[in-house]
Amino acid sequence: MTQVQSALENNDFELAFSVLERALQRSRDRREESVLALELAAVYTLFGVGGAEGLSRCLEQIEPELQSDALYLALKANSLAFGLEDFIQPDEPARLKAIELARLGSNGSQTARFYAGSALVSLGEAELGLAVLEALNDLPSYLQWRAWSWRGGALEELGRWRDASLAYQQASLGATGADKASLLQDKAAMLLDLEEPHEALLALEESQAALFGMEFPLDAAARLHLEARAHLMLENPRLAKQRSELAVALETSIGEASFPVTLVLAQSLAALEDWTQAIPAFERAVILAQEPDRGFALHELGLAQMDANLSEDSRQSLQRALSEVSYPHKAEIHADLAELEYRLGNFDQAESAAKIALEMGAVIPASLLLANLAYEYYRLDEALDHYARALENAPEASRDWVIANQMTADTLVQLGWRSPERILHHASLALPHLEPADEWAITLEGYIERARQLLTPGQSRTLN
Repeated sequence: MTQVQSALENNDFELAFSVLERALQRSRDRREESVLALELAAVYTLFGVGGAEGLSRCLEQIEPELQSDALYLALKANSLAFGLEDFIQPDEPARLKAIELARLGSNGSQTARFYAGSALVSLGEAELGLAVLEALNDLPSYLQWRAWSWRGGALEELGRWRDASLAYQQASLGATGADKASLLQDKAAMLLDLEEPHEALLALEESQAALFGMEFPLDAAARLHLEARAHLMLENPRLAKQRSELAVALETSIGEASFPVTLVLAQSLAALEDWTQAIPAFERAVILAQEPDRGFALHELGLAQMDANLSEDSRQSLQRALSEVSYPHKAEIHADLAELEYRLGNFDQAESAAKIALEMGAVIPASLLLANLAYEYYRLDEALDHYARALENAPEASRDWVIANQMTADTLVQLGWRSPERILHHASLALPHLEPADEWAITLEGYIERARQLLTPGQSRTLN
């Protein structure tokens, strides 16, 4: 086993398999054969679903007396996890059995606990898996970095993106080649979720360097897809388009078109307002999407069609997105339908949809739209209430926050300058976030100047 451990430490799986298989062939002792088969099963498990067949075959060779061993139980849990569908029901019997086996396996050796933890994460039990993995303290190096990788996956599942990015970084320190590159891409994805595109691009550069120019097409497409996302976030849509087009070309060359790559190309084209290409790209993304991504793709398509003035198409796409049962952002769709009707001048339908959106939890867009409608009908005090609600909920310095401040200032002006201190406050908050040449910037500067005049002691408060 020393030779096997050495081979695994050096990432020489071919040698590890060879040594174990030769030992199995030479063995004449049933217990020894079971021990060797168990070790071979553990190596197959490291290959994930790709090693499922070998893992299952090895487990069948284990004598009953070793089937209560913690390592066997943990590996059996992995075998069951590999055989389950991607979208399984929480109460599926095979899943529940696998979870129980993994729990039992987590009471064994450090190695058994590693495999139990990885099985639990695979089975969607991120918290349980993380607890097992975080307690590990004495693993061989070839399992140490893999344990960090599984911890990253569990943390990602739990939405702890900062911790996940750190776990993937730690895992990458022990990995080499394609494994290292993949982990750095996982880190980059977490950094993008944290809205840190510069740091994500640095991780992707490191990922590419780890492969020494030997990047496979799908790996390159995945990296380019993340680069495109980063450039979109940095408001570099042309670079995003370039990266995503390269990713699409790589996938097309091997017949592996994917939803994420197609979607980011569509988003890049939309950012460039190239609707003739963006809308077909979104339509391709809808075709490639599975649940729950289909609802998101339809939502994005509907918004692109709205901006392209394809109102009826937009309405149909947004209604289709509403019919996607697993899509979680139904409130936002109602808000977008309200925006569509507002743009078309259908104010009654817009108000109805906005009220539904508000009740369902899309507070910011619904409040802004209801405020705009009240402003249109000169119900100015009502408009102020809606803008105030938007301000309470919008992140500071966000686009919605800026709009709510500038419109609050403007509405107060329309009410006759009765609150110059409030006008000064809201206009001063919004102004630094606008370009100097923006018409609203010029308007707000005028409001600020006039409000200061009215608030200056000794100045006349008489309005012209």
